[in-house]
Amino acid sequence: MTGAGGALGLGIDLGTTSVKVLLLDEVGSTVASASHHHGIDPTSSGVQADPERWWDSLRTALAALAAEADLARVAAVGLSGNMSAVVLVDDQVRPVAPALLLADQRGTDEITALDPPLRRDLAARTGNEPQAVFSLSSLLWWQARDLDVLRSAQHYLSAKDFLRARLTGEVATDPTDAYNSLLLRPGTWEWDEGTIQALGLPRRIFPPVLPSTALGGRTTRTAARETGIPAGVPVAVGAGDMAAALAGTAGLDAGDAAVSLGTSATVMAVLGAGARPDVGPRATGTVTYHPTADGSWFALGSLLTGGLVVNWLRSTVGADAIAQAPADPDADDPLMFMPYLAGTGSPDFDSAATGTLLGVTPTTTPPRLVAAALEAVAFDVARLLDLLADGPAGGYRRVVLSGGGSRIGAWPQIIADVTRLPVHVLDEPDLSAVGAAVLGWAAAGVYVAPPAAGTEIAPRAATAAAWDRRRARYERLRGQALALGRQTASGPSRP
Repeated sequence: MTGAGGALGLGIDLGTTSVKVLLLDEVGSTVASASHHHGIDPTSSGVQADPERWWDSLRTALAALAAEADLARVAAVGLSGNMSAVVLVDDQVRPVAPALLLADQRGTDEITALDPPLRRDLAARTGNEPQAVFSLSSLLWWQARDLDVLRSAQHYLSAKDFLRARLTGEVATDPTDAYNSLLLRPGTWEWDEGTIQALGLPRRIFPPVLPSTALGGRTTRTAARETGIPAGVPVAVGAGDMAAALAGTAGLDAGDAAVSLGTSATVMAVLGAGARPDVGPRATGTVTYHPTADGSWFALGSLLTGGLVVNWLRSTVGADAIAQAPADPDADDPLMFMPYLAGTGSPDFDSAATGTLLGVTPTTTPPRLVAAALEAVAFDVARLLDLLADGPAGGYRRVVLSGGGSRIGAWPQIIADVTRLPVHVLDEPDLSAVGAAVLGWAAAGVYVAPPAAGTEIAPRAATAAAWDRRRARYERLRGQALALGRQTASGPSRP
């Protein structure tokens, strides 16, 4: 256990499948960290979770953290969480239904059926085409499929807002999460009363919107008993996980693209402060635009099954196969893996897409199967970088890589080779937890800038031709696989 010392900031990052907790001192160094896996509901036809399991998971992770450092030193708390989650709770912050998560596609029909003028207004106002990846789709799904759930709810919260309400008893959200509803007006950061009314959604469930660094309450005595965090500690409102990750890097330099390899793989580019930027011609409707925790903007491309496909492979072919996956391309190997276990995300937002294996032979090995999945995600990351480069994000000088997937030996090198960009693998993979702690410190009046130390991985010129051949084959087969998925989803054709 770490000995006595100064005050610490606690960062809590509630991910899709696990919660991470991290202690950050006042100079930005990580003192200790822990995590706990909670998973998602394996019985659901969608992608959902029981928020009560999140609370239990947090308590377990904090108990593990307490074995490494003294939680009595915690002087500030900040939170981040998986974006686009819809958590409906009663006036005691008890869930009235499962939380629908980012990858849940059940609201596709409802979001598609919006009146065209309203769709155009939402797109013009937010810079984002209405898609199932936004929490509005889940709200509309509950409205259409189980109105009693909406009627029984007193608050609509994001993932991190649920945990903060349990810690403090206070209900609120921040612009980085609220913007994902498509119902927040940019700049004013106020709910769009007219659109909420036009959609028939209950206005009472929409919580107050406060800055990410604002004081969102203090830990209650009940929460202190359950978690080990001292009572009365200030808790920041917090931010969505990607915005928190940007806060955890103390900002990206011009020309940097941030790639996070979590359950979803995400590509981010900071666009600067001021009014929401105009989108580029190739990026329109394919990447999404969001506010950062400090009031600037970032562009986000999200692949719904980044690390999710690795988790599936780990349970299918074992952890050793993942560790042994080769980083060198085999231009003549027919094996191709379409990694869309929960739809595509950017740029297609194709909810009918499924995982597809092509070119399996008797000599296909488990490590090569893993490598095919890793390279597929790398190809999709490269596509998103191309799209962002045509918009306001401009070109790039390097990729800054974080997330649990950055620790998979072959993956950073594959991404460097495929994108032809140097990859800076951050020493601290859990940027969202770091950023959450930074926001917590800010709510307590302390500015902390974590170091961005890491390892540089250069693209290899010798492999470029082989990767070009594999990427060209992947792009050709990807289009055919997506078309087949849409045909299958629509049912058999009639003569």
